[in-house]
This record gives sequence, C-alpha cells and structure tokens, in this order.
Amino acid sequence: MAETNQLLINYYKKEEMKKVKKMMKEKLKVGEILESVNMEWISKEEVLNMIGEDYEPVIKESRVEHKHKNENENMINTFSVTPNTPMEIARKYKKYFEEYNQNRKQICRDKNISNGTFQKYLRLNYLIPELQELVNNKKLGINSAEHISFLDEKNQIKIAEIIQNYNYEITDSIAKKIKEDFRKRKTLGEKYILSKEKIESYKSEKHFRVIFTQEEIAKYFNDIPNKKIKEYIINILENTEDV
Repeated sequence: MAETNQLLINYYKKEEMKKVKKMMKEKLKVGEILESVNMEWISKEEVLNMIGEDYEPVIKESRVEHKHKNENENMINTFSVTPNTPMEIARKYKKYFEEYNQNRKQICRDKNISNGTFQKYLRLNYLIPELQELVNNKKLGINSAEHISFLDEKNQIKIAEIIQNYNYEITDSIAKKIKEDFRKRKTLGEKYILSKEKIESYKSEKHFRVIFTQEEIAKYFNDIPNKKIKEYIINILENTEDV
C-alpha cells in the first residue's frame, strides 16, 4: 500500500512539473506559476528551483515618439510597459472568449494558453468590482478568486467586507469550501449566508486524504461514481455501531 501511495505521489509531482515547464514556455510570471501549481504535490522550493534565477517572463516593450518643439528634431524613448494586472489579463481573455464564440480549445491552441490558466483568469470577470480590486492589489489570490467567482453577488459583497474590515486572508482551501457549501445549499434550495464565523469554522475543519488503488476501487466501490464514494463510506459508518 505504501509503495502504491508513493507511486501516485511521484506521478502527480511529475504532472505538476510538466505544468511548470509549460507555463515557463508561455513566459508567465513567477507569481502566476506559483499560484497555478498544486502545492500538495510539489513544494514552492521545487518550483523555484525548476524556474531558476535566469528565468525571464515576457515584458512588453514599446517605443513612444515625442515631438520636440523644434519640428526638425524628434526624440524616441524606449521604456518597459508595466506588466499586466490580473484583471487586465482577465478582460483580455474575456475578449478572446467572445471573439472565438466561446471555443476554449481553439483559444488555448491559437494563443498558446493552458486551459487551466485560461479558466482561472476568465472566471475573474464574474467577480464584483470590489473583489477585482482586491485581486489586483494581491489581497485575494487568483485561485481563491476563481472559487469565489461562483458565488452570488450578495455573498461576494460579504467576502469583500470581511477581507477589507478584518484584513482577512481567504486561502485556496477556504475559498474552495465556501464554493462547495454554496453550491450544495443552492442545490437543496436553501439560502447560503456567509459570515466571518462561518469562515472561521471552515478554518477549524480537519481534512485528511485516503488513496485507494485501482484494484481496491474495483473490489469495494464497483459501479459507484467517484463523487459518490465519500457519501457511500459515510453512510456505512453512520449505520455501523462498532465504528
């Protein structure tokens, strides 16, 4: 079992390493690369070692021609344009989405963008202006913002207030939990009302991962969809007196 787990860990780490190499080819900024990888399988130090000190993301440059008062003299200044903010990238991706009639595969192929990166930035357009500003100011991470973008306007306003009033950090895991809880309540036809106390309860929750081999899944969970396995196990535990 331990050997199987190690093989899976190695596999997922290699997948994250491939993702890093792909984003380096796309010349994404170091911060964007770190935000896009799954730190559960690869560490920040490993990612930075792969990137190396010589890595240079794309920095657009433009030439601006200024006319001197003397009509016979022109002066051309070359300067580096400030790198795009997350919301500038998001709006650019939204424009692609509209121009390509929502054909994601074609966009990613033509623009050399990974599907995951395109999805993250495109979802930022569904945030309220206050949250978009927090993303630009790096007070809300892109991965967290993607999860929060699925919430309704009322709950997005509440999150913006919590971050601004309490200088609160919404981590990726908390944002994911918020999204999952919101969707679950919506499916059940119940109201979801976010609060600082509710976020605190998410922080205190404990999680652990159990990995099953393909053989074990076939033996014990045959014909059960992956999303239903957790419910299946909990149902058995709740109806077993000796647990």
